[in-house]
Amino acid sequence: MLELEGVDVFYGRVQALHGVSIRVERGEIVTLIGANGAGKSTTLRTISGLQRARAGRITFDGKDLNSEPSHAIVGLGLSHVPEGRRIFTNLTVMENLEMGAYLVRDKKDSARMLERVFGLFPRLQERGGQSGGTLSGGEQQMLAIGRALMSKPSMLLLDEPSLGIAPILVKEIFDEIRAINKEDGTTILLVEQNANMALHLANRGYVLETGRIVLEDNAGALLDNPRVKEAYLG
Repeated sequence: MLELEGVDVFYGRVQALHGVSIRVERGEIVTLIGANGAGKSTTLRTISGLQRARAGRITFDGKDLNSEPSHAIVGLGLSHVPEGRRIFTNLTVMENLEMGAYLVRDKKDSARMLERVFGLFPRLQERGGQSGGTLSGGEQQMLAIGRALMSKPSMLLLDEPSLGIAPILVKEIFDEIRAINKEDGTTILLVEQNANMALHLANRGYVLETGRIVLEDNAGALLDNPRVKEAYLG
């Protein structure tokens, strides 16, 4: 469904990604793990068109994404939940969700997606009239995921969904990520500092170090890998 082949990315003269190659099959959860600064967020930003690759190729459902603007990539069915959530803090919960559906022309589709989001995150329905900035960190993460789902994506890019969230809400959010994948069939590429939790959720994983893929395997094998255990699992 998604393939990166030999992708190089630069910030000015500094190279952030070196020949990164990743594939994600339809219906999978694939995770990218690595230390801060390894290039995980850059990889997601490059897929979604926020950052441009200098070399290599990115395809989604057979379509070349290299020259597509971000809004067109969303229109193809690929939504990005960025690190730090980036909700519209001055807008209400409902207005944030409506912004997520700006490409959906059929009001019935929007209504169905809103019902689905409220089914996953009932707290958002309870707080529909509140401004996004008044929500807790965990609720803001729910809102960011819900906003992304409003565009009816076939694939979600999730960047650090557990960052800055109370442990009890982290489990709830990961349970809902699993539900989005299993019940809706949405393919997920997950970037997550909590490597243990990410690998227990995912089908497969990649380890990124200083902008290079250094390991690739199914999630169970990575959990048992001594190198991964020492570096990322404590």
